[in-house]
Amino acid sequence: MLDIDEIPAEHTAQTVPSFFAGLVGGLAGLVVGHPFVKVRLQSRELASRYAGTWNCFRTIIQQEKFFGLYKGMAGVAIVNALVFGSHSWLMELQAKHNGAPSPLRDTFIAGLGAGAITSLVTCPMELAKVQLQSQTSGHTLKGPIDCLVQLYTKGGIRMCFTGLTATTLRELSFGPYFFFYASTIQYLAHSPEDQEKPKDVILAGGVAGIGAWCSTYAADVVKTRIQSEPHRYTSTLHCFRECLKEEGWRVFFRGLTPTIVRAFPSNAATFMAYTFTLNAITQASQKETASLREKAVM
Repeated sequence: MLDIDEIPAEHTAQTVPSFFAGLVGGLAGLVVGHPFVKVRLQSRELASRYAGTWNCFRTIIQQEKFFGLYKGMAGVAIVNALVFGSHSWLMELQAKHNGAPSPLRDTFIAGLGAGAITSLVTCPMELAKVQLQSQTSGHTLKGPIDCLVQLYTKGGIRMCFTGLTATTLRELSFGPYFFFYASTIQYLAHSPEDQEKPKDVILAGGVAGIGAWCSTYAADVVKTRIQSEPHRYTSTLHCFRECLKEEGWRVFFRGLTPTIVRAFPSNAATFMAYTFTLNAITQASQKETASLREKAVM
């Protein structure tokens, strides 16, 4: 595993490997976590249909079968790859320009930047996911691509980026995400020379997931409201005010329970798969470099 004190350094030198490792991590997190219930409970129209989290879960299984849990989830792993790749790239930039690097500060800033960058990709994907998961009958939308094509036909490219501001605010959670992970790993280490243990990676990944969601959950609720009813709200601020006026402050925490429940195992799996894959790629690269050097000497 990566050395504790080398977490930022390892990220900075491996932007491309981090992308592929992030892809594997995203797939692992997708298999373990199910963010489906959150969208249904956040939706203004759909929330009233369910008595609670587990009622929503059972209803989806009964009415839409198991695959109903994964509606609109195509592409989540790609977004995860972009996040980890962007984070590594931004860490590299900071390492080049900062004379006295501060690992926790740098990883927090890189996380914020990664979230802002990937929001441009995340927004249309999230829009398609919300539209698909809000669809309970009729099946007028056949999939993410069909959804975006229909939205483009109705309102052009701007329609495909509905909720971009709210999405960007939500994606800034990657600042706390990487900060909580790095700080937890640092806290669990007995010394700087210690290596990451699987149990530490699992715990830190779970803590990172919960901390990140709690930091920007209100923005996620607003994003979901805007994207589920694109023509109802004129802006992010308008949506926030309307939700607050009509349903009170508790609306911004609706769906938080299932999100936290799935955040720990999902992000623990993500970081475990990411760390294992990155470590494997790094070792393979080091062996290849050593082999080439031996041949050059001979």
